[in-house]
Amino acid sequence: MRKFLLGFVLVIAALFTSVSAEDSPRAVIVFDASGSMWGQINGTTKIEIARDALKRVINDWNPNVELGLTVYGHRSKGDCNDIEVVIPIGKVDKKRVIDTVMKIKPKGKTPISRSLRKAAEELKYTEEKATIILISDGKETCDPDPCATAKELKKEGIDFVAHVVGFNVDKKTDKQLECIANATGGEYFSAKNAVALNKAMKTIVKKVEVAKPKKLEKNLQITASETEGGKAVSALHQIYKDIGGKPADKYEHLCESDKKEPCLESVPTGKYIIVTQYNKYKINTPAEVKDTELTKVNVITGQTGEAKIFASETEGGKWVESYHYIHKVLGGEAEESSTDSCQSTKKEPCSKRLPVGKYMAKSSYNKFKKETPFEVKADSVVKVPVIFSQTGTLETSASEKENGKWIQVYHGIYEDDNGKPGENITSATSYKKKPGKAQLPVGKYILKSSYNKFKKTTPFEIEAGKTTKVHVLFGKFILGAKCADMNTKVSYEVYANDGRLVDEKKLNCSDTWELILDDGKYSVEATIDGGKGEAEFTVGNGKPTKLILDLTNLNHEEEIKADSPDAVVVPVKPKKQDDAKEGTDKQTDTQSISIGDKKIEVKGISKEDADKLKNLGAMLGALGGMMQGGSAKADKEAKAKQDSQNAEADKEFDEMSKDLDMYSK
Repeated sequence: MRKFLLGFVLVIAALFTSVSAEDSPRAVIVFDASGSMWGQINGTTKIEIARDALKRVINDWNPNVELGLTVYGHRSKGDCNDIEVVIPIGKVDKKRVIDTVMKIKPKGKTPISRSLRKAAEELKYTEEKATIILISDGKETCDPDPCATAKELKKEGIDFVAHVVGFNVDKKTDKQLECIANATGGEYFSAKNAVALNKAMKTIVKKVEVAKPKKLEKNLQITASETEGGKAVSALHQIYKDIGGKPADKYEHLCESDKKEPCLESVPTGKYIIVTQYNKYKINTPAEVKDTELTKVNVITGQTGEAKIFASETEGGKWVESYHYIHKVLGGEAEESSTDSCQSTKKEPCSKRLPVGKYMAKSSYNKFKKETPFEVKADSVVKVPVIFSQTGTLETSASEKENGKWIQVYHGIYEDDNGKPGENITSATSYKKKPGKAQLPVGKYILKSSYNKFKKTTPFEIEAGKTTKVHVLFGKFILGAKCADMNTKVSYEVYANDGRLVDEKKLNCSDTWELILDDGKYSVEATIDGGKGEAEFTVGNGKPTKLILDLTNLNHEEEIKADSPDAVVVPVKPKKQDDAKEGTDKQTDTQSISIGDKKIEVKGISKEDADKLKNLGAMLGALGGMMQGGSAKADKEAKAKQDSQNAEADKEFDEMSKDLDMYSK
């Protein structure tokens, strides 16, 4: 079989617009300069025939069709990768193209499969519809069957058509070349001499010139780099419609570009604003896009550097886990919102790529807060050590009684603000089997522990590198009372030794009150309608844990002790009655009062009321004497009347006596 080669020219033509000056098709001629081009047809070398045919094609080239020239096999022998773009695609310079081709001297191999794949990869990169024109006089010399390669590329979605010319080849090679054309939807031409070659070339070139405009599947390509002409970087792009020079409210498309692949999108013809995010940069780039050509946009993000942040308790000490918020510094002040955030560990620093500029790392570690300024410079790495203060460890536990079983308790940890809980720092929960733990900066703290309905505060101090153990004792202290009527409401007030009201509660006398109190001295006041009882007591140091106040005015010590052997019984002084005021006008005594010939004694009556009753008796006696001093006739006449009056008086007296008896009682 004769050697398979790219006999004259491989033309890649991107067909996406009309043939006008503004929207022209484009073509790339890939010129074969492999060693087989020194072969002859009718006494003339193939390279001479190819140069002559190409010269005619270029002289008649439509100026509205952009042109580029790529050559392979012209620099070294036996190199399958010897491929060079000698003229970039653009407005055709006929003299330059012809002069370049005339100076080419064939040397190398014929990598048809590799050339097809390279061209196809470029087409995939640009998403441009293309035509490949292949003229060959032999077979592939570098890789496997190029027909199989063409089929594979089509399956990968590369949009191209290959028109193939077999230049003076045998029937078997004709079939192999025709396979490439059929696999891509192209046309095959068999040319046995220079005349046939020129005719085939003119036919194919006309197909390029009259190609109808076609809407591109992907018409917007976006890449990003830190500097103009710099290496591509990974970035996120949001594509917005341009509304009066500003992005619309919602983006139309979202895509990413990276170091190897661009962002490729299909968008309608119009004006857009591309908002690109790169390492917290946000860059707005305007773009005008047409659906019949590829618009390439490279976003310049600006230079960056890398920051490596790590933390320790002391300078040069072991690393600790820490979380860092990174704030941009503008005008000497750190912005309120963070630019980025990350975590450093005992093994790895926090690594962030950031735009060039000044920053503030706001770091936290076991409730430590630390601000560390740093600066990022272009293409450099800045190390940011964050130095915290020293710490110690807190271990918490709790029980209901001394040396009792542990209980589960929640402990809030607060700064010590002059003996009072300040800012909440963190928390720790202790369990029945394991203590609660917290790593804290050196200093004084207050522990606020909660167990069921009980609460207790405990001060403690953390020392550098040491473990502070705090055991909270939730010993219950019980308050109760004995009352004549056990349904009576009792109001309790418990005071600390310094006079501070610790707690208060109102409940039935029959109920007891459970409190959790710190060790120390206290007093309690228990008030009922009939009086008030007071007592002092001590919590801790082996003292009793129950106090019962006697509010019956009787010292029922034996009964109380029988019911509660561990109780302290305290006699209670009754409060004075409001109406028991001193003064002679309110003093009461037993008084003897005469009314007529009758005399009675009244108990519990005041002297003032007794005097009034005596005056009433005297008046009644005088009235009787006047009635006896009248005439006999009058006496006789009046006797019946007097008897009637006396009977009535006796009745009134009896009723008065009853009232006095009731009063005295």
